[in-house]
Amino acid sequence: MTKYKSPASRLVRVFKKSRDQWKERANQKQKRIRGLEIQVRDLSRSRERWKEKAKQAQQELAQLKREQAGKTEPDSQAIADPGEQTAYSGVPAGHHYPVFVIQIAIEQIIHSLQSYRGCQKSFEVFSRFFPLPQPSFSCIRHWLLRVGLYELQQEPPAHSDWIIILDLTLELGQHKCLVILGVSASRLVETSFVLSHQDVVVLELAVLSSCTGEVIAQTLNRLTEQIGPPLQIVSDQGSEVRKGLALYRQQYPTVIWTYDVTHQMALLLEKELAQDERYQAFCRQCTLTRHQTKQTALYFLAPPAQRPKARYLNVDEQIRWAQQLLHYQAQGDFSAITPHFSLDQIALSRLQSQLDPASLTDLAQLQDKIYPDRPSFCRHLSQTLGAERWAEYAPALLRAADLGRRLFDQKLGWLQAYQADISLYAHMMTFVHQVQAQLKHHGLSRTSPERFATQTLTGPLSPRLDRFRSHILTYLQTQAQPLTDEQTLLATSDVLESIFGKYKLFSTERAFKEIGPLVLLIPLFTVKLTAQRVKQALEKVRTIDVQEWAKQLFGSSMLSKRRAVLQAIKPT
Repeated sequence: MTKYKSPASRLVRVFKKSRDQWKERANQKQKRIRGLEIQVRDLSRSRERWKEKAKQAQQELAQLKREQAGKTEPDSQAIADPGEQTAYSGVPAGHHYPVFVIQIAIEQIIHSLQSYRGCQKSFEVFSRFFPLPQPSFSCIRHWLLRVGLYELQQEPPAHSDWIIILDLTLELGQHKCLVILGVSASRLVETSFVLSHQDVVVLELAVLSSCTGEVIAQTLNRLTEQIGPPLQIVSDQGSEVRKGLALYRQQYPTVIWTYDVTHQMALLLEKELAQDERYQAFCRQCTLTRHQTKQTALYFLAPPAQRPKARYLNVDEQIRWAQQLLHYQAQGDFSAITPHFSLDQIALSRLQSQLDPASLTDLAQLQDKIYPDRPSFCRHLSQTLGAERWAEYAPALLRAADLGRRLFDQKLGWLQAYQADISLYAHMMTFVHQVQAQLKHHGLSRTSPERFATQTLTGPLSPRLDRFRSHILTYLQTQAQPLTDEQTLLATSDVLESIFGKYKLFSTERAFKEIGPLVLLIPLFTVKLTAQRVKQALEKVRTIDVQEWAKQLFGSSMLSKRRAVLQAIKPT
């Protein structure tokens, strides 16, 4: 039976529905009004902010106009070196940004090793505190390459005692870059044989698609026509470099060729260790341990990663790590891994043959109890066993219950089996460090072999160590033989390797790691920038000059070729 609904009830229902609809509409209007109020507030704040920026921009423009007209002169003495006359706040002809802004940008890239976009962000931060313009990352990149090309095109200073350092830097692709640095022998003595990047000059930066011994010899011959025959050439003994220098010295036999000590020591270590089964097993175990400890509490003690290239230039890293771990193990304090102690089933099974039955029965009731640290464990065990039994069994109990020691022994206890080998390798590395320190800080001279022999003859040596030491002495005698009694020359190309390392910090950020216009950073690493130098560079070298230089040497980059090919192919 259908329930009867009166007209009054229907009317009440209609009114309630209408009331709810009007409430919903009122709420929506309130939300809309609130949203408009927030929008008005934000627009008002934005307007005030843009007004302030406009005022700052007008002040900057007025300041730049006054400086351009010569009404105000900046205090360059507070910024530049004493006595240096620079238009520090001037604007290079045809440019918008003042010189000091350009110099700050270049210095951030070269010395602070920032990326282009990171440098742009730095200016955005600076502009919140100082009235500075904000150049874009692409603008900063153009400045860098233009100043780099300007420095590359400068004539080298005139010296009659040039010492040349040369090497090749390789990336992906067909191009190689032959870099030749120069330093005068007098400057070498002033720096006490420890060269910084600003002590050397880029004499040649040759981008080569075919790098053979003949090409290297031709490059050196062209350079010799400009600066004259050098006093010395320092390099490694790569096959192309060795052949090129042999051809070059046929024409200039008086030039002294010195094999870089760092590469020579790596070669001696490779000959000594490449066929050493114990050393190779040690390296394999280091690699395995590094993988096994990645996601564990032991990762802070993991072996250093082995480099895929130039591995024997970095043998000392692993040997030093192994010595430090053995010393850490000998100290017996593993609380950094975990401070906890526990007489669990593993610990009790290890103590079966070391404790009397009564003591084992007393300790069984403490099974699986975890103590937060060593003092609490000692206190509780001394109360359980009594002072006499605790004094007798304490070393065995502490060793068995130490959870930190147990973790160490599981993953790193294998080092004990290599203790004698590590001592031998460490002694070899001591010889290497001694000869490197001697040559890098005192130079190469006729007395170098005798000095090294005296320094290392401290006691009887094993036959293997004595043979390794004799190889180093042979190297020193061979390299010192062409020198006169008065000469002390360079024996390392570390400064060039350091510049290559700095350059590769930037080149690895590219989509394709190829030799490209970025090699213009290398000349910038070796100069001390001044405002006047930056101004001259930007006024003499245009962006189009850099583009033409790069097009002539490199052609289209691999990234541009990839884009052209892949964009032309439409997916089906």
